[in-house]
Amino acid sequence: MSVVADVCPARIRVGFDHGTGTRRPASPATGAGWSRCVGTHTRCVTDGSTAFSLVVARALETADFSIRHLAPGDHRKLYNLVRVTMSTIAPVDSFYIAFLRDEHMLVIPYVYDGHEHEHAGFQAYGPDGLTAWIKKNARAYRYASDQGRLLHKGHTFGDHDRLSSDAVVVPLLESVDGGQRVAGLASILTYQPDAYGDEVVRAFEWLARRTMRALAREREDAHEMAGFADRGERTSLTHGSVPGVVEMVSHALGSMKEKITSVVDGPSDDVESTDRVLRDLLEQCERLQTDIAELLLMPTTEGGDLLITLTPREREIAGLIADGLTNEQIATRLVISEKTTKTHVTRILKKFGVRQRSAVAAKLRPF
Repeated sequence: MSVVADVCPARIRVGFDHGTGTRRPASPATGAGWSRCVGTHTRCVTDGSTAFSLVVARALETADFSIRHLAPGDHRKLYNLVRVTMSTIAPVDSFYIAFLRDEHMLVIPYVYDGHEHEHAGFQAYGPDGLTAWIKKNARAYRYASDQGRLLHKGHTFGDHDRLSSDAVVVPLLESVDGGQRVAGLASILTYQPDAYGDEVVRAFEWLARRTMRALAREREDAHEMAGFADRGERTSLTHGSVPGVVEMVSHALGSMKEKITSVVDGPSDDVESTDRVLRDLLEQCERLQTDIAELLLMPTTEGGDLLITLTPREREIAGLIADGLTNEQIATRLVISEKTTKTHVTRILKKFGVRQRSAVAAKLRPF
């Protein structure tokens, strides 16, 4: 059985937490975060502290290369790449990636248990579970730290007759106003006890940071592209708009229909061709599930435009408003005075052209 931070796969208990870490400056010769040293048994691919073993270093280098060449927007392949990479380093019976939508909900675009992908979706989380622990501590959770106590408090998925015997949950950190905050969680779980040592944890943290850099770069590119045309001249099919979502789903369903028709109308004895089409359909369905789940994390097209007009601090506060926090709660979270918070909120409302806080949430949380 697996567990997803306050969500458990049947039956690997998983909790959502994020690890932190530092990186060495980018090297023109070896790429961001990489350095090399001479030796036959180790390669100095590092996480900023200690070199990884040759096997782990090779796995991470391969993952880094693949991530750089992934098509923008294909997040399912990105998450799958992280899982497969960790599977080459240590046993992984279950895996998931989840993002914080607000103070109470996790969006889970990718869940894998054994040999099957679970349904993408969302899950509520409470104040005393693993997700809350990771949000507070912003570092990796290890099963060995409490013998899985926090992990086994979560919701389960997968084989409900078995419990995972080791797990690591790392935080997914994003840069905000000169600092970092927990944006989500990633977890590996196994039925094998004592499977995840220090190097495995560091490798997973490195992959988590690499994943978040890829997603951040994608968002930056999208913002740059959005600036090519005036807001009033943009297509109504922009991803994140309701018409855009309808178009995306309609296109995917149309493609699936064509493939199904090719099987129905094709020769009944062409087993190889039928198998290939069915596998393509399966992959397309899984990718669509991930895309639809991640819509819960996106602002409307209008909301995205409005966010560009805000300062970094205002964007952070706007997100907390959308999460339902009061001025007092925002002030506590950001360690600023309530008076300063009110000033920021007033400016945000003015820039959004609205009078109510709920209108800010409506623009930033369309689905």
